[in-house]
Amino acid sequence: MSVKTILLFRSKPDDASSDDVYEKLLNDHGYHVKTISPIQFRFINMDLLSTKLHSNHYHGLIFTSKRAVEAVQRVLTGNDRQRLQRIYVEGPATGALVQEIFGSTAKILGAESGGSECLAEFIIKDVESTEGTVSLLFPCAQARLDILPRRLSSEQAIYLDEILVYETTPSDSLEHDLNEYLKDHGRPNAVGFFSPSGFDSVFKASQRIGFDLTNNKTVLISLGKTTSAAIRNCLDSSSFDERSCLKPTADEFLRVVQSIE
Repeated sequence: MSVKTILLFRSKPDDASSDDVYEKLLNDHGYHVKTISPIQFRFINMDLLSTKLHSNHYHGLIFTSKRAVEAVQRVLTGNDRQRLQRIYVEGPATGALVQEIFGSTAKILGAESGGSECLAEFIIKDVESTEGTVSLLFPCAQARLDILPRRLSSEQAIYLDEILVYETTPSDSLEHDLNEYLKDHGRPNAVGFFSPSGFDSVFKASQRIGFDLTNNKTVLISLGKTTSAAIRNCLDSSSFDERSCLKPTADEFLRVVQSIE
């Protein structure tokens, strides 16, 4: 199958003037791309997050999403930036935002490690020479999977403190936006999913409007092992064509698209 049209289910940058790196790269290579936001966000526990950030208890931070970084940015002080200089991140996009907020002196680690499982192993190896217990603060969403916290919590040398800083719910406009896309453009050749919660929202909306994600009619492209697992678990008994990106980058997404025949 020759891929010409691609529908991305991911949150667009909050800054309307910012280019979406996925859309730009795919458009530059001749693909027709549209992005629809499948989920919406609400920040929570900001007072508790502020208290934790201001304490001297933590050796560093862990971020697995840009939204968690944005939550921290809301309550971060100059002293926090100077003190919290060891930051583990999942994905280059998250790492770039952390660098922008925390400054050039911050030590950003693990961005190229891959998904949550790989990041957890990276952190364990990185702190193994540190004496005593390493305390890490992990701001996350209520919908986060437990792969990373379960692995890190099994290590006696690591104290992981999770705090929920945002909630995700299906976008109010998802069903309407998807319907409008299908009316205007027809079935896309490929769709991209960037999170388990995003896929879940799209799957439920697609069932309501009769957009079939199975029977190999459209290639499903997932970013990360957790998103891939969510797709496979949900569509387990159906016939579907799912391709997984090895790294959460636009270049890797393009490689997967170009590999589809």
